[in-house]
Amino acid sequence: MDLIEKFDAKGKTGAGYHVEVYQDDEGTLPRVKSYKLKDGRSLEPLSDAKFRIVQTGEKIYRL
Repeated sequence: MDLIEKFDAKGKTGAGYHVEVYQDDEGTLPRVKSYKLKDGRSLEPLSDAKFRIVQTGEKIYRL
């Protein structure tokens, strides 16, 4: 997996998060993207700008 993007996000409480986007570097198409917080927690994308932290259920929003 290759790191292809980084961006900041914020939760409803105002807490800030650093998001890292990884893409499968194997030859498969379409290439699969994985979203994780910098601390390693997984994110589920809900839209291009909204994500859910898998471990807590908190929704965060891309800045």
